[in-house]
Amino acid sequence: MLRMGAKDDSETSRQLDAGLKFSSSNVNQIADGFRSALQYYQKYSVLRMANRVYVMNSIHLRKGFCDALLQNFFSTPEYIDFKNGQKSAAAINAWVESETNNLIKDLVSPDSFSSDTRLVMINAIYFKGEWDIKFDEQQTQSEDFFIDDKNKIQVSMMNATNDYLYAELPNLDAKALRMSYKDTQLFMLVILPNKKDGLADLENGLKSTTLESIASELFPTKVSVKLPKFKTEFSMELTPVFQALGMDIIFTNPEFDKMLEKIEPLKVSQIVHKAFIEVNEEGTEAAAATAIFVNFEMMSSTEDEPKIFHADHPFCYIIYDEVYGCLFMGNFKQKDPSSINTSELCKPCKSECPRLHAKK
Repeated sequence: MLRMGAKDDSETSRQLDAGLKFSSSNVNQIADGFRSALQYYQKYSVLRMANRVYVMNSIHLRKGFCDALLQNFFSTPEYIDFKNGQKSAAAINAWVESETNNLIKDLVSPDSFSSDTRLVMINAIYFKGEWDIKFDEQQTQSEDFFIDDKNKIQVSMMNATNDYLYAELPNLDAKALRMSYKDTQLFMLVILPNKKDGLADLENGLKSTTLESIASELFPTKVSVKLPKFKTEFSMELTPVFQALGMDIIFTNPEFDKMLEKIEPLKVSQIVHKAFIEVNEEGTEAAAATAIFVNFEMMSSTEDEPKIFHADHPFCYIIYDEVYGCLFMGNFKQKDPSSINTSELCKPCKSECPRLHAKK
């Protein structure tokens, strides 16, 4: 949505195209791609995506920008008085909560707003999927989870032996397991390093490995699975991440000439992101929300023995769709015995992803 408001052929649009790795630099093609993705995901009752732009009530948006938001992001601008920070935060947070089944709370704070705030752009995604093959709760028990190759703690470990898609990944010194969600083409891919302390090496290897290349190695076979139950959430201000990805101009002197009827010097003041994920015997519940503030500036196996996939040490996970790719991505690991469940965003692509820390 921010890209829709950037001046054509400006350094602002070039940085956003490169940093966000759009498949095209044509703004209309970018918008059409987002519209197609949103329409595609509407067929899943278990997945909701929503976008909204909040606008200072004394400001008028350009008709072309409004049309782009409505036609491509299904978003109608909501006018609000940002001078009232408490009321603004309450309205935006209530909308985010409603769109994420109350999982994402307090996305924005009252002190984020001022009389200089012109627009706040919000994206929310919510997913709650049931496993095609559920885990039996009676098989869940307290088991060892290795923090590293020497230290271990106890976690609630789910257990199952069923037919799954599985792969050995010698180039990554790891193995992969794919579990599908009921009535969808959505999957969770768990990538487990062979070494108990191999997460860092795995993440480095994933930087130059595509999701498609891993998926192409999967084959159906019987697998003995151990997977921890976990729940985690995190929040982060993403300004340094965008700057590291080469999108620094949006915070200093951008050209957002296509947003407002009366052109004003605008800049992004902050980008706030929150995410939540829970994995249990029934399936997965996940949500994420992002807010951008724009301110005025002055093959089959026949083996009898099942493959072993025991996730009793740190691993990466990806929730993805075969058409549009990753929806959620992270890793599961323990940092110390006092933190039962800690999760962190992994980095499976060449882009630097935000680091994530969360404690139970």
